[in-house]
Amino acid sequence: NAREFAKHKRSSYPVSNKRSSSPFMLIHFDVLGPSKVVSLSGYRWFVTFIDCYSRVTWVYLLRTKSEVFSCFRTFHKMVTNQFDAKIKILRSDNGTEYVDGEFRAYLNEHDILYQTTCVSTPEQNGVAELKNRHLLEVARSLIFTMNVPPSFWGDAVLTAAYLINRMPSRILQYKTPLEFLPESPSMSSIPPKIFGCVCFVHDYRHSRGKLDPKALRCVFIGYSATQKGYKCYDPQSHKVFVSMDVTFREFESYFTSSQTSLQREHGVGEEISLPQPPPLFPLSSYQDDSCRQG
Repeated sequence: NAREFAKHKRSSYPVSNKRSSSPFMLIHFDVLGPSKVVSLSGYRWFVTFIDCYSRVTWVYLLRTKSEVFSCFRTFHKMVTNQFDAKIKILRSDNGTEYVDGEFRAYLNEHDILYQTTCVSTPEQNGVAELKNRHLLEVARSLIFTMNVPPSFWGDAVLTAAYLINRMPSRILQYKTPLEFLPESPSMSSIPPKIFGCVCFVHDYRHSRGKLDPKALRCVFIGYSATQKGYKCYDPQSHKVFVSMDVTFREFESYFTSSQTSLQREHGVGEEISLPQPPPLFPLSSYQDDSCRQG
């Protein structure tokens, strides 16, 4: 007994590249937050759903953890309607605070097996942990490259998911995650652009005079999940426009480094301060609904 008390060690969990045998058989999910920096639309959390077979990732932004169930129902309906598929297993860490009785009753009703990791063992949900680390690394790179203020972290995470779903992966024999799913209008693609760059959106207003500018100067903040177009934010009017009639200055940042530094100094935040995962291990305006997805 003394030897066990003195030298007991935790089990090791090597990274596994195993995949399920078919799409949506197993879904990994995890919740990250709260962020010290509130996003433009008031979000402080996000939840990720990862298909174990294809590694395609869906991200939903949250204002509170209580919205996780609502987002899963939205995700479940999308899988059923867009891909004519059935989720068989849902796997997460041991965070029971966001999987309450109503959530479990919904899973039982739809014959979805819910699996959790052991206490304080997030490595058992390594697919989600690694994916979240990848998402945050890409999101930080998008923000830092073009001096984007931290309050745009939500759009950066959604854009990161959009790009990762369309990038070749070693685990997938250097194919993209989307290549392993049936084609769906909900997963359409448009040519990528540089996050945070200056863009000009065509002004469609009938009230525009003949000598008025024909475009609005905006900042590019990602890709719409509901329309085939680019999301462009106008800081002057605080509106988001989704359009394909956009021209880009991809090497010109909308924000200067001094502007971003000033916002950090005034409490906007020093970084995207979402919790770090353990080292092992897809709008015409901002909507007021509880879940935004990318």
